[in-house]
Amino acid sequence: MLYQRKTLPDTLIGDPAPLPAELVGLSDACLADLSAALGVAADETGYAGQGFFPYTPPPPPPPPVDEIYKVDFMRLFTQAERIAIRQAAKLNPVVEDYQAILDASPEKVRLSDADIQEGIPELEDAGLLAPGRAAQILSGESP
Repeated sequence: MLYQRKTLPDTLIGDPAPLPAELVGLSDACLADLSAALGVAADETGYAGQGFFPYTPPPPPPPPVDEIYKVDFMRLFTQAERIAIRQAAKLNPVVEDYQAILDASPEKVRLSDADIQEGIPELEDAGLLAPGRAAQILSGESP
């Protein structure tokens, strides 16, 4: 278990680390104020005005969204963007091809798929998405 050293009452907190060997076995209550727990021994060992507190690391961030249902993928676009893409597919063979690949995909879409990774920025380059929208969509961020 890791602890953080704290200077009392200044509340300067050190980096998480294992307890020093001479403090192992003390209760968390004693570790919270070594001056009170150790008395004169705290002065002699250099722990006067010090405390050690258990360190609980923050939870890891959730994994990025990669695979989502096709309807949820389409909801990453605004209605205006979806309409513009469908209209462009009637006139632009590249957009039509991208739309055909999406239509042929199974019920879920992988945001990490090469066609998705290449196609969404192309839609932005073609002016069908506002600048910055491709990155939002590829990260699974709703409008």
